[in-house]
Amino acid sequence: MKPRAAVLVIFVLAPAALFLAACHSIEYVSMHPLEEAGVHYSYIKQFEALDMNNAEVAEVVKAVKGGVGEATCVLLVQTARGQKARFAEGDAAAAVHAAGLADPTVVELAELRQLGAWSGEAAAIRLTGTSDRVIVAVAKERAAGKPAPSGASLARMKDAGVSEATIIELVGRGLSDTDADSVVWRKKKGWKDEQILKEFPPK
Repeated sequence: MKPRAAVLVIFVLAPAALFLAACHSIEYVSMHPLEEAGVHYSYIKQFEALDMNNAEVAEVVKAVKGGVGEATCVLLVQTARGQKARFAEGDAAAAVHAAGLADPTVVELAELRQLGAWSGEAAAIRLTGTSDRVIVAVAKERAAGKPAPSGASLARMKDAGVSEATIIELVGRGLSDTDADSVVWRKKKGWKDEQILKEFPPK
């Protein structure tokens, strides 16, 4: 083959080779698992618009089978997109839902980037009867890198009779586990919540 002809062949075939390589790199994404999980067609169309990959489809299926609402799952994927990430927290969403957290709380934890990182403890806290409001308050402190009481400390304060409003206020003031022990001690000594709040000003 003459040099000029060889160059012409390369010039013609190179774009074709690049096109074929690109085609092979494009992942075929199947929404069939969502159909099998009972997801309504209208939500499947919303998922398609979010440019999901197969791994994300599998995560959504986990969440749906765990009882998380379809609309909530769409919001979770949208939240991941807003964070420049892929949704990978299907198991976590199902776990906190099973513990009794409402779907809006599940989304709020995801927005705080605390759903996957903290789902196990959040579920354990919820099972003690602690409300979603307290869990979100703790998640906000954790997300900000601030001290926050553990689930055991929250349960002890609740059992000692500290009101939910006071617990939320104390959490927002940077209450630590050591501080929580002091709160429980004071409450058992008959201190009122107003007195306790004065002893633990914002840090």
